[in-house]
Amino acid sequence: MSRTVIVILAAGGSRRLGQPKQLLAVSGEPMIRRVVRSAVETGVEQVVVVLGSSAFDCVSAIKQCGADIVVNPFWESGLAGSIRIGVERAEAAGADAVLILLADQPCLTSKVIREFLDRAMARPDQVIAARYGDVVGPPIFFGSSWFPQLKALQGDEGARKLIREQQNGGIEIVDWPEGAIDIDLPEDLPRATLAP
Repeated sequence: MSRTVIVILAAGGSRRLGQPKQLLAVSGEPMIRRVVRSAVETGVEQVVVVLGSSAFDCVSAIKQCGADIVVNPFWESGLAGSIRIGVERAEAAGADAVLILLADQPCLTSKVIREFLDRAMARPDQVIAARYGDVVGPPIFFGSSWFPQLKALQGDEGARKLIREQQNGGIEIVDWPEGAIDIDLPEDLPRATLAP
């Protein structure tokens, strides 16, 4: 049976927003806690959360959630380092797949996450990605054959780079329009209230 580890990327500095978006309240709880709680509720054996900026405050928000917390000391060098740390942690735990989530998608629920995990049961080495608008991106499921490519990403390259290279085939798409709601700029803040 496949062992999937969920990796939540939550290390960013929220420069454009001007405050730690991981800690923004969505439906009464910090966004990072909401995403971590939703991931844990799916029943997977391990949820890895990669922190960086505001790590101390983020740990306080999620320490009771049962997640495996790891800090990326080089978070300012870009997203790729956090992906590498998360995948390495999953590998060390014997994972044969990872589901990569972002901590700044306030509409992410355990039901949405479970859909990715359920689809992956039939084809555990299939890449499965969300589509919202013109974007194909996280959540993204990768089997272990993709681990070397994920760990080889550089700078601010995310997993979307690998998806773009494969879009002519080999990727299963999950339509999730609510994935377009993320919080990057101050004017995005009212959109967080649209989360279920």
